[in-house]
Amino acid sequence: MLFSLPDIVSINESVYKVRTDFRVILEIFVMLDDPDLTDADKTEALFRMFYLERPPDAEAAIQAFVSFVDPRGSSKSKKSGTQQIISWESDFDLMVAPINHILGAECRAMPELHWHTFLAAYLEIPPDSVFARVLRIREKLRTGKKLEKYERTWYKKNLDMVNLKPKYSSREKEILNDWI
Repeated sequence: MLFSLPDIVSINESVYKVRTDFRVILEIFVMLDDPDLTDADKTEALFRMFYLERPPDAEAAIQAFVSFVDPRGSSKSKKSGTQQIISWESDFDLMVAPINHILGAECRAMPELHWHTFLAAYLEIPPDSVFARVLRIREKLRTGKKLEKYERTWYKKNLDMVNLKPKYSSREKEILNDWI
């Protein structure tokens, strides 16, 4: 049982200090979702953003990051290639109010909030919150399940909130602009 909040990760029997604030982790998630960055760019940025000292074993360092941000290992069960139902960047405004309520304080005003504390609050977001409703509708749309009448009505009124906008690289945007 772990009673303290970790600020280190272990890689090949060596210990590395890491940045633990939720804003850093969310910025990493946004960076990893950037279609203009190559995998090499993303790896380099991850190392600069998360680690205070660069670990020599890149693969183990990436795995240590994954274990840190997902301590319960829930991402292991997700299939690659499935449609995304959450965007940390687009959905932050929807999740911040219930997280603040759970924490009893404004998380954005805190000088530092450990990722694990933020994640614990995130996992407690009530099912009747707007954010939870958006995720339920996205999941039903992703899996082809029929929306209930009240869900269809709510969805039609909140298309911009529910539908995630596709992310295009700069090159793709140029092509689209030339085409249109």
